[in-house]
Amino acid sequence: MADEKEGEGVAKSSGGLLPIITIVLLVVLIGIAGFIAWKMMAMEQISTPQEQAQTEGKVADTEIPEAEDEDPDAPPIYLDIADITINLADADVSRFLRAKIKLELRNEASQARVEQQMIKINDMVLTLLSSKTFAEIRTPQGKYDLKEDIVYRINRLVGGKPVKNMFFTDFVSQ
Repeated sequence: MADEKEGEGVAKSSGGLLPIITIVLLVVLIGIAGFIAWKMMAMEQISTPQEQAQTEGKVADTEIPEAEDEDPDAPPIYLDIADITINLADADVSRFLRAKIKLELRNEASQARVEQQMIKINDMVLTLLSSKTFAEIRTPQGKYDLKEDIVYRINRLVGGKPVKNMFFTDFVSQ
């Protein structure tokens, strides 16, 4: 009799484990499918602005030729951005960055467009720099990546590609 009771207990416990495993696998499968669907929708949202710009007759900024209306004999136009002193995003230590930035512009029309948006450009640069950590900007590659990011964001903010290059004329981080 004791043996029969032990046998019934084993059968009941193994029968209760199978539905739990099935439910866990089902939840994991639904989670994976939801993640894939979310990533697919995110990819569609990224490509949508470019498609809209093309259908409206505009050219997306990644497709604009680099030197479309630039005179190769014209001297370069340089524009200073206000001196920047910000705290870096390091959580463990208080660090700061002092930088001076000079933009190389394509022509006078580009200069006028950039000067018109200078307040937004200053804000964007300050926000971007203050989000960086010391480890991200201390290497030459980090500075190069930062320069590329700033040029890309300014060109995107102003529209087209008015900024040809960007130079740090002063860069002190501590």
